[in-house]
Amino acid sequence: MLSSGQMEEFVTEEEEPWYDQQDLEQDLHLAAELGKTLLERNKELEDSLQQMYITNEEQGQEIEVRTQRFVIFCRGSAQFCLERDSN
Repeated sequence: MLSSGQMEEFVTEEEEPWYDQQDLEQDLHLAAELGKTLLERNKELEDSLQQMYITNEEQGQEIEVRTQRFVIFCRGSAQFCLERDSN
């Protein structure tokens, strides 16, 4: 156990803050800049993702149209072959 004389070594003066006010203000400023940058980047990513969704939807619709055309073509070709072979 420590004697009262040894305890005094661990006591800090209360007038002396553990941080420097200027450092604290600088850290706060940097944190604000970082937050702003992250918000801007997040907005860019959201916009990019939205554009990808739109492109994906357009491509899906194009695939559907081309699939329908292909099915119609195949049915027409099969009908043509049946008619040709029956004559």
